[in-house]
Amino acid sequence: MRVLLAEDDPDIQFITRLALEDAGCSVVAVADGQAAVDVAQSEAFDVVLLDVMMPRVDGFTACARLKADARTRLLPVIFLTAKSQEIEVQHGLAIGARGYIVKPFDVFKLAQKIREILGEGR
Repeated sequence: MRVLLAEDDPDIQFITRLALEDAGCSVVAVADGQAAVDVAQSEAFDVVLLDVMMPRVDGFTACARLKADARTRLLPVIFLTAKSQEIEVQHGLAIGARGYIVKPFDVFKLAQKIREILGEGR
């Protein structure tokens, strides 16, 4: 599975990338929502993991932009964020995210959780 990870916290980005790579994923990491949109429009991915609170462009806006673009509208987006209030979760799903994982998350089960959200594993 090829993953685009948009996370501005270097420590969380490192740990998440390491966990996904250990699970056999190929990971491209960026530090803001605009970079996520730009990279997703130019390369092929199986899923985009978006933090919500990022510089330049937040994750909600990045998701909306991905879903509005013909090149990326079918690309699954999963939020990986500390924004855990029900209204935030519902907003993320309403703008097109396939799933919503709240921080802190279990890094050892992250790849499996992503596969479950994508319907690839049970």
